[in-house]
Amino acid sequence: MGHWTRGGGGRIFMPGHGWILGLCALMLSSCYSLQQAYWFNNAFNSRMPVEDVVQQSGLDETTRRKLLLSRQVLAFATEEGLNVDDAYQHYIPPGPGTVSYLVQAAEADRLELKTWWFPFVGRVPFLGFFNRDDRDTKAQELRAAGLDVSLGTVGAFSSLGWFADPIYDAMTKRRDEDFIQLLLHELVHRSFWSKGSAAFNENLAEFASLHLAEIYLKTYRGGAGLAELKIYKEEKEKLSQWIFALRDALKELYSKPMDRDQKLKDKAAIIASFRHDRFPELKTRELAAARNREWNNASILGAALYAPDTERFQKAFDCLNPEHMGDFLEALREAEDRTPTVDQALDSLCSIGAEKEGA
Repeated sequence: MGHWTRGGGGRIFMPGHGWILGLCALMLSSCYSLQQAYWFNNAFNSRMPVEDVVQQSGLDETTRRKLLLSRQVLAFATEEGLNVDDAYQHYIPPGPGTVSYLVQAAEADRLELKTWWFPFVGRVPFLGFFNRDDRDTKAQELRAAGLDVSLGTVGAFSSLGWFADPIYDAMTKRRDEDFIQLLLHELVHRSFWSKGSAAFNENLAEFASLHLAEIYLKTYRGGAGLAELKIYKEEKEKLSQWIFALRDALKELYSKPMDRDQKLKDKAAIIASFRHDRFPELKTRELAAARNREWNNASILGAALYAPDTERFQKAFDCLNPEHMGDFLEALREAEDRTPTVDQALDSLCSIGAEKEGA
């Protein structure tokens, strides 16, 4: 999965705004998990308290300013009822420039992502690696099995509250509005996680973090960064619609009765047509660069999986009309306990909101 950067390493339709894999799961399943636990342990042991780091005379001012900004964002998140606890109280100094490396895979002739199961988090449609060579070796193995493969990188991940998530140096290289939303996104994951529902979790975190980022920018920064965030949201929606249309065109192709070789040939023609003739006009450089990435079933499904469907979440939020985001997440958690699926739980919030108004 090519990394669609935004502001020096953004998180656009990627599982990271996060690689959301609890480290307990990593340490309990397979050689893969043990390798990742080893790399994580090395990085984690280099962490330093943020309060100490900002006092260092040799620290560059950009990093110092981002770390101080993180204190303000965490205070805001606490007011909004998110699960902050001991998250982002430590800083991990410069490393390879990214936090982890991702691989996703899908069947070459149908829209079906390969998934992996881990304790605590359930089934996820990606693998994350702290070492790029390990990721690339796994990608070769998946390609050899005849799968479409997509590679990517992640600037942050959440341990879902199992560990005290640190601030990686790579996170501090983002623009302010990106950094603010990144922290809020991961804190939403820390506050609510529906096991095995990767698309729902990412959509929820994107909706909630964008909503909170707007409030934060208006309240604490006099609206600075709001215009950039608005443009980003609008152009991301355009790109999302393009991805959905490409996915639907391939879905129609794969449903036709024809031999596999012909499907693969027509698949290549459809992707080429979408890239050259139907790609939207985008001013945001990093989003526009998506035209030239390698598009295949894995990258299309991966992008569609993390393209936020904010309309349903906004409707439920408006119905419930909570005072704080934490109230919304708690209501969603309670609804999930009463319903068969988390999607049904979300839709049920409007009936709960109506009952409150009628009470």
